[in-house]
Amino acid sequence: MLNKILKICGIVFIVLVVFGLISVFLVSGGVIRRAVPSGVYPLDVQSPSGMGLSEEKGVGEVTSETPSRLVIRTGTINMVVKDIKGSAEKIIKYAEEKGGWVVSSSIAERENVPSGSIIVRVPAEFFDETMNFSKGLAVRVTYEGTQGQDVTEEYVDLQSRSKNLEATETQLLKIMERSGKISEVLEVQRELTRTREEIERIKGRMQYLEQNAKMATITINLALSEELLPIPPAEKWRPKYVLFQSWRSVISALRNISYLVIRILVYGIIWVPLVVIILGIRKFLRKKKVRE
Repeated sequence: MLNKILKICGIVFIVLVVFGLISVFLVSGGVIRRAVPSGVYPLDVQSPSGMGLSEEKGVGEVTSETPSRLVIRTGTINMVVKDIKGSAEKIIKYAEEKGGWVVSSSIAERENVPSGSIIVRVPAEFFDETMNFSKGLAVRVTYEGTQGQDVTEEYVDLQSRSKNLEATETQLLKIMERSGKISEVLEVQRELTRTREEIERIKGRMQYLEQNAKMATITINLALSEELLPIPPAEKWRPKYVLFQSWRSVISALRNISYLVIRILVYGIIWVPLVVIILGIRKFLRKKKVRE
């Protein structure tokens, strides 16, 4: 029986090792995704999406009123630094000098070891510069990732829908000017209100896409050691990193248990006398029943 268990364990271990090697090979030899260029770029006739300038304005077509290509850029950096507060202040100052602002900034301590996280927004044309400046403050960069979301197609669709609704609104206003029954006027008024609400909703979404394309978002996680940084995406096999994270989780759980024990002992000033009193009352009642 023991031999069978040992054989099964050996087979499972070999399978795990082979799976890990295959994962490393696939990641190292995989296709590297090309980052989408930053910011806003003009459309041309042979653009990747197949959309170009058109002389006729039709639904879903790019017109001369359509702004440049809209790409929403986001970036993430996990890095080890010597000074959490100092590095955070430098990143914030740099972003503000480039015309950006801080979305959120936090510095926390775990076991008296500080770590921080900053989210800044900067003009899209300064996205790469801000990323490079932030990395220049690091002792070691453990993870860097960028994403680009091309929303030009959605914007063009919203633009076309907005024009169609505005044309509908014009027709409804003309109908309102004509004399008719009160019921008909009220029905047209309801349709006109619904159309205007839809136009405002679409224009709000268009404005949202424009603003997000103009201002890129960068998240920077700072720590004094790699173990305090968030676990990066599984781009490669990192058993040592996971081991450190798991060990810190175990230590944290044991620390919480010790705190609970200390609290129970301290509150013993209250619950110990109560328990003694309750037991004394129960003993007294039992003796009283026996006498009776």
